Amino acid sequence: MKRLSFLVFLLFFFSIPVKAAGILAVCEDGRLPTNCPRNSIKFPTYEITGNRTIVEYRIDPGALGDFNSSTLESSVSEILTKWEDISSLDIQAEGNGFIPFDVNPSNYQSILEPSSPLGYSPIVFDDNGAILTDILGFGARQDVLGFAATRFYTTRNGAIENIFESQTLINGFLFTLRNRPDFNSEAEMLDNFKTTVLHEFAHMVGLDHSQGGQVDDFLDLGSGLSDEQKSTFPVMFPVAINPTLDLQRDDIVAMNIGYPRNSIVSGTASISGSVINGNNGVRAVNVIAYNIDDPLGELVTSVTDIDGKDQGNFFIPSLNPGTYVLKIEPIANAFVGGSSVGIHAPDSNTSSIPSAFYNGSEDLLLGLNLEQGLSQAFPIVLTAGQELENITINIGEEPKSFSLRGRAVNSLNFLNVGRNSRANLRIVKEGSGTRLITLSTPNPELVSFSRNPVRIGVRRNAKRVRVRFRPFNEFLAIFPSLSSSTIEIPITATDTVTGDSVTTNIEVF
Repeated sequence: MKRLSFLVFLLFFFSIPVKAAGILAVCEDGRLPTNCPRNSIKFPTYEITGNRTIVEYRIDPGALGDFNSSTLESSVSEILTKWEDISSLDIQAEGNGFIPFDVNPSNYQSILEPSSPLGYSPIVFDDNGAILTDILGFGARQDVLGFAATRFYTTRNGAIENIFESQTLINGFLFTLRNRPDFNSEAEMLDNFKTTVLHEFAHMVGLDHSQGGQVDDFLDLGSGLSDEQKSTFPVMFPVAINPTLDLQRDDIVAMNIGYPRNSIVSGTASISGSVINGNNGVRAVNVIAYNIDDPLGELVTSVTDIDGKDQGNFFIPSLNPGTYVLKIEPIANAFVGGSSVGIHAPDSNTSSIPSAFYNGSEDLLLGLNLEQGLSQAFPIVLTAGQELENITINIGEEPKSFSLRGRAVNSLNFLNVGRNSRANLRIVKEGSGTRLITLSTPNPELVSFSRNPVRIGVRRNAKRVRVRFRPFNEFLAIFPSLSSSTIEIPITATDTVTGDSVTTNIEVF
């Protein structure tokens, strides 16, 4: 039996300034995962025997801030069943369910830093944050809700095999109402305690953080997010933001990677591939699969290069059948150290990772919000049991460009009053790859297009679009001088990847 002391994961209090879920990775020889040589990364979990995994725990018998032992015991028992209900975990209170003594600053080392296994995984209640201060330093208790760590693991032939014991600590300073002006009642604070234990226990059994699929909203709005928006963030987001006790699909899928439950994984599909820059794999990229019918309720994420092979590989399992789009984004610079997402922290190269939607054939759509991405990105239709492999997303390609050949329309004269007229617009792409072109005009009430946006695929170099015009009398209503002069109406075509645009005029006389 060996100690594994470096996997300590912190959960931050939501109000601090902001500075992928899956199974936690470690080196097979116990070193930090960022220093692992290739092919030596392991993903230890508690041992699965007979389709179930028994995890035994004990809780601290002392108080936590404003909560007494009875409230804490019933709350822990209530919320741990949430992980049991969606996985093969069988979580049991060992012995009488309590650590033999109230853990405090004078005796915590024997529980949190034991030299040999305790026979259970402890959940420690740090009544006023003094233990946390002693471990992490002055000021930590104002920001850190708690931490979790995998403490002991089993080995076979010198390599890590399974988690044997783990631990968590909850900071009572932040569960004292006078220290939490963001809470209006003790009941509201108790709900936050439950979500904290829900998060930290997942780390105890080997679950990683997840950036989820709305980090831009979090970084832009922070505490300004609505409660409805907050409730769609995964429980395993590195910052405590989701006020509910509802596990998100991203949480459920991550837990089922390590502890699969047949009712969860049966009949699902998966997407795997890599994010590359030229010929090189890219680390620390969050890859998100959005179900277009329920994008926030059914999103599932993966961090690239979680396998440590420097190939930028990602794997998104347990997707319910449906139509999905993929998005990539950098890991937020705030999520490092105890708040890391995956084994590769953001580095100096993170700024080169775009926030973009995958559009097939290695192309990207930049600058789109979620609504635009769902309608414009390449749709991936998944059926039950399908394993879609070898998706390659290249962030290093040259920007795409296009042109409009000649004039859009040559001197169109409306002779048939009361009938729609039409003309053809030819869009020609330059270089290889796919283009997604949006068409616009300052007079959409008079001019429309047979398709918009216009997708020019890999195997084509141009596409013709039919331009429709309203009857002549409708033009006259807006341009009274049309009866005696020529009016030019511009049509602008914009490449949604690069933002480049080209404009041509329709002459109406």
